[in-house]
Amino acid sequence: MRTMRVTSSFDIGQDPDVLAFDPQLHLLYVAGEAGIVSMFKAEAGRVSKIGDGRIGPNAHVVAVGGATHRAYFPLKNVRGQATLRIMEPKG
Repeated sequence: MRTMRVTSSFDIGQDPDVLAFDPQLHLLYVAGEAGIVSMFKAEAGRVSKIGDGRIGPNAHVVAVGGATHRAYFPLKNVRGQATLRIMEPKG
C-alpha cells in the first residue's frame, strides 16, 4: 500500500464483495455472489493463493472466529433453507 503499486493478482470467484482476515494464522478469505470462497496466506508482505471452494450461493457475509480460526458463512437460501457453513483450516 505504501507504493500504491500492484505487486500480485489472483483469479477469484465472480462478483467478490466480502473478505475476512485471520491475523493469527495470516489467512484471508474472499467470497461473493458466485458462491466461491478463495483462501490466501498473507504474511511478511507476501500473498499466496491456497485455493478455492464452493461455499454456496450469495456468500455475502464471512466472519472468522479469533479463538477457533473457523470461518463462518451464513447463506440465505440453500435449497430453500437458511444455512450456516463453517470452514476450519487444516493444521
